[in-house]
Amino acid sequence: MQQAHFNAIAQTYDTDFSFSKIGRMQRKRVWRNLMPYLKDNKPKSILEINCGTGVDAYWLSKQGNQVIATDISANMIACAENKKQPELKQQPDFMVCGFDDLANQFKGKTFDVIFSNFAGLNCVDEAGLKKLNHDFVSLLKPNGQLIMVLLGKHCWMEQLYFWAKGLPDKAKRRQSVDMVELGKGHTQPTYCYSVHETAQLFSSFQLTTYKPVGIAIPPSYLEPIIKKFPFLTPIVQLAEYCLGNISFLSDYADHTFLAFRKK
Repeated sequence: MQQAHFNAIAQTYDTDFSFSKIGRMQRKRVWRNLMPYLKDNKPKSILEINCGTGVDAYWLSKQGNQVIATDISANMIACAENKKQPELKQQPDFMVCGFDDLANQFKGKTFDVIFSNFAGLNCVDEAGLKKLNHDFVSLLKPNGQLIMVLLGKHCWMEQLYFWAKGLPDKAKRRQSVDMVELGKGHTQPTYCYSVHETAQLFSSFQLTTYKPVGIAIPPSYLEPIIKKFPFLTPIVQLAEYCLGNISFLSDYADHTFLAFRKK
């Protein structure tokens, strides 16, 4: 990943995703799935990677956890730091740090949880994920949790949408390396992995939970449809509630929530 790619979208990221209807709905599903890992009344030390504009970091801090949140983009980190919330007893610590620098930056320090939300790790190829597998082992305490939210490899809604528009190549884009346009003149290669493939790449960990996120809530680029037909919002929320715990649907959702335990 290159910092400039994500600097280009930092100022509009919250408007385009975090505070959109779809973004809020999908993030609430992620938080619902996260809660069982935060419920034992013991504050967790959490390393968040690809933290973006800090929405999750502040939520995790509100749950009483000690959070260090990192991102390769200095502009994203600046946006996150501008959200300081005086009522919080402990603010998250934000730091510019890419995936390649994690092991060196936090050498000798360990965490209860490493968390990556909304496809940050989809910017990393297989060789990079295998390296991160080893890096994460060194950064987690015994029985530490590695929790990530990745793109679903076979998102049914995306395939249906692009086939209906007569764009078969786009319908199949998650099955190969896709160049995603982040901003004018900035593209980022994106790699999608099935649940099984991800578990193989993170072989130093035991996959304990996987769930769909966005099996009924659509991908974010369909926000105009949700806005145009507001009656759809409660329908997709109910459908997501009913289907969101069915593990075998994970690869077919917009995103997949995966929780691993250090072996």
